[in-house]
Amino acid sequence: MNEKDLSGDPSSPTPRSPQSSSTQSSSPQSEPAECPGDSPVSDQTPSKPSVQSSDERRGAGGGTFRPQRDANTLIAKLPSLARISSVVMLIAGILVVGMLFYKVMVGFFIPLFMAAALVVIFRPIHEWFLRRFGGRRRLAAVATTSVILSIVLIPIVLLISIAIGQLTGLVSRTDLDDLKAAFERGRTQLGLELEHADRFRRLNELAGMLDEIDKPDEVRLEIDESKKLISFLETNVPGDSPTGDTGDIAIERLNDLLEIVGQLQSMNGAEDTADRIALEENFHRGFVVASASINSWMNAKLGGAFWTQAKLLTNPSEKDLASAIRATREYLQPRFVKFSGVTGKVFVQIMVGLLIMVISIYFFFVDGPGMVHTLMRLSPLDDAYELRLLSEFEKTSRAVVLASVLSALVQGILASIAFFFCGFQSFILLFMVTTVMALIPFLGAASVWAPCAIYLAAVDQNYFAAVLLAIYGAAIVSSIDNVIKAYVLHGHSELHPLVALLSVLGGVPVFGPIGILIGPMVVVFLQTLLEILNHELALRDTSPGAPKSTTAVAEE
Repeated sequence: MNEKDLSGDPSSPTPRSPQSSSTQSSSPQSEPAECPGDSPVSDQTPSKPSVQSSDERRGAGGGTFRPQRDANTLIAKLPSLARISSVVMLIAGILVVGMLFYKVMVGFFIPLFMAAALVVIFRPIHEWFLRRFGGRRRLAAVATTSVILSIVLIPIVLLISIAIGQLTGLVSRTDLDDLKAAFERGRTQLGLELEHADRFRRLNELAGMLDEIDKPDEVRLEIDESKKLISFLETNVPGDSPTGDTGDIAIERLNDLLEIVGQLQSMNGAEDTADRIALEENFHRGFVVASASINSWMNAKLGGAFWTQAKLLTNPSEKDLASAIRATREYLQPRFVKFSGVTGKVFVQIMVGLLIMVISIYFFFVDGPGMVHTLMRLSPLDDAYELRLLSEFEKTSRAVVLASVLSALVQGILASIAFFFCGFQSFILLFMVTTVMALIPFLGAASVWAPCAIYLAAVDQNYFAAVLLAIYGAAIVSSIDNVIKAYVLHGHSELHPLVALLSVLGGVPVFGPIGILIGPMVVVFLQTLLEILNHELALRDTSPGAPKSTTAVAEE
């Protein structure tokens, strides 16, 4: 359709609006317009008004209504089959090439993402260099990249190297006997020592073995052994039962169970009789009662259910301890061998990633605006939406990367100072661990300094240092997080703590350690896209030609 068609020229074969048709039909000089679908025979004959019914001549607005002309106009507006095929093939080609492009670039996603985040964070410094160097972008980009290398990348590499060295030295200095001695000191300080621990463990084991109804002889022996253990422990282990659960009650319940076992043995193998079925039911009930009586007596003797399980767990037998060490060795050995085999490959990947990140930082500073304009021109999204996504990326980078990382670094530095004065030799390693844990919501730096305080009190028996570390960690280290984030964010809203935790925990398995930063940003981008979609739907609902929503129809 050309401009002449849209202007409403009378010579145009397109149908007129209902208003113009009504005006011309009321005039005595008006003539019927030719229809684009008329046959050649009608063109050769004199033009005459066609005989039409009143419904065909008059539309809803009183004008002339020509269905054939409207159908032809609608068909003319539809794209041709060749154009549809061309668009479909173009979209298919874009999808195929896009998948190939993704496979090529997916390995560089993390370096590019980190480069973009660092560019956003250090943009004020880059703008200062631009003003200082008179608008020379390349020189300003080199200067800003050098600053990033000096205060971010090189210190991180050095700290990681030192932390790995301290971890290696700590493992090499650790001896099994030293660990065992430290464990025993900690157990003593926490009040978890257990006299005759082997007998308590055996009694706890027997309490779950008395239901072997198909082995009555073994059950009799186990009942007798349980009675002897209870009698011995009742006499030789100090402690009175505040609930009245004495060993005599447990022994009485075991005697009741023993009587039922004797009745089962006296039936000489009779099966499926009513008496035997009743005895078996009584046996199972008696087992439950006897087992509960043993556990109740042990809990009363050892100070409660929690302390009973804690003491049994912290007083393993030599066999259990050797089995645990062997299982740990079997679990770690193949993974250590696998890690040793790929250490060189991982090192090369890390170095290549760092090189790509540095190069990307430089080119983002030099050609960043041009890249953004090119992407905006190629993207089918509205420019306003693209600018909003870029704005959200900048705000999220500052909120997640700058605020979270800066807060974690400060917490790590403050905690490492305390670790140094408390006598911990591997304080650089503890600094790295504290910084990483401070990035995880709900866990934070307390997951490091709290165990260190417990170690000082339970193992080193340095109660003064333990109390000072606990007070310092709670009042200074963990509280500085709120101050730094409030200063950096300047009132910008943060993610909900639960959403932040889930995004971090879900981002680490997908993206690796860097998922601590990428996970929350993915959530923010999804939220922004949903808001954009909601805005589009709202505009569609308020447009003049849009169909009414179900709510509006219901209100009418």
